[in-house]
Amino acid sequence: MRPAVRLEGVRKRYGELEVLRGVDLEIPAGQTVAIIGPSGSGKSTLLRLLMTLDKPDVGRIEIAGEPLWTMVHNGREVPADEGHVRRLRGKVGMVFQHFNLFPHMTALANVIEAPMRVRGLGRAEAQALGIAQLERVGLADKRNAYPAELSGGQKQRVAIARALAMEPEIVLFDEITSALDPELVGGILRLLEELARTGRMTMLIVTHHMKFAERSSDRVLFFDQGRVLEDGPPQRIFRDPRKPRTRQFLEAILSSED
Repeated sequence: MRPAVRLEGVRKRYGELEVLRGVDLEIPAGQTVAIIGPSGSGKSTLLRLLMTLDKPDVGRIEIAGEPLWTMVHNGREVPADEGHVRRLRGKVGMVFQHFNLFPHMTALANVIEAPMRVRGLGRAEAQALGIAQLERVGLADKRNAYPAELSGGQKQRVAIARALAMEPEIVLFDEITSALDPELVGGILRLLEELARTGRMTMLIVTHHMKFAERSSDRVLFFDQGRVLEDGPPQRIFRDPRKPRTRQFLEAILSSED
């Protein structure tokens, strides 16, 4: 089976700062991957590249077996046109730290906007899909509420429903609890665990919640200084890390969670 995500020698620089330094990575379809590491290690940049919010300086990215930034034309590999990039981007959904909901739209309207505009669904079909996704995240009763009327946790649930409504093959979650009050974090993490258990999507989750990562992922990537320093099953990464830097990071983070 073709991998959901594949990177070869990917590098990304912002000015003088090289954020990704030759990342090689292959993620099978249906796998839940927790991405951990210190701030500035390249975790969120990886997600931005997969979502086409940024473009790599060097290297190759493939989504579902197809190159993201090149395409084959007349038997030759050439730079991808907008239609090619847009088609592959449609296979990827992303949930951000700060919700990014449209304030003038209800929860349901936020969820169905992209399915209607991008997928071309009619309003009735999109509304049925949107209500089903809001029910999936426990917010069907808030379908007519505006973002200003929702708590932070509820806004994030709407953002998750919005991503799921596009029925992506791959979903990216970028520190989605970091903007929430502490008492709201547990509910969002439980929702992610439930999504991971379905096994129908490939999920990449950037998180600083180590116990959640150990409990809920199939695989953990430890990023440090723009590289994947350690990669393995959560039981090994958390209980017997091979790299001293991984051990140092985990000891510091886990002691703060106790």
